[in-house]
Amino acid sequence: MTEAWGAVVAALIAGIVAVAGSFIGVYVGRRQVRDEAQIEHEQWLRGQRQEAYAAFLAEWDKAYLGMRHEVARLTEQWEAMEDHGLDISAEEQDLEHAREFAERLMQPIREVLERVLLLGPDVVDEAAERMGQALDVLRAAFVDHLAPIAQPRPAVRWPEAVRRMEEARERMISVMRAEVRSAPTVR
Repeated sequence: MTEAWGAVVAALIAGIVAVAGSFIGVYVGRRQVRDEAQIEHEQWLRGQRQEAYAAFLAEWDKAYLGMRHEVARLTEQWEAMEDHGLDISAEEQDLEHAREFAERLMQPIREVLERVLLLGPDVVDEAAERMGQALDVLRAAFVDHLAPIAQPRPAVRWPEAVRRMEEARERMISVMRAEVRSAPTVR
């Protein structure tokens, strides 16, 4: 009887080990699949972020350069008018054109900014919002800079707005660079 009980106990232990091994195998397998899915998602998210960040910076640069070019063009035009003794304060059409022009430049930035804010992370969101605020200040300074001389001076002048905008862009690039250069991790 002892040998029979020994065989029964051995079979019982073998069965328990087999069942436990199966559960451990299922758990480890599921964990591995979940980890791989997490890493794959993080890689996808990183790619989406890189695209969004690049689009954001491209639209940002386009708006800034567009405003800068328009300031130069209208300033040159108005200086030529002054040289010919013409009154530039009557050029409200140019000022309205500048407002509309700046608003057209801002719209694509707002669209790509939404994508950046959707993809995160928080540190990039904060930097992107600061860039958006700096560009709003730049837009206001752009329009005010082009205001005829008879109107009051703007709260933030064009050179100061440009400096703030450039600082915000440098901070944004630093934050974006840190985000996209870090490897995905399993949580």
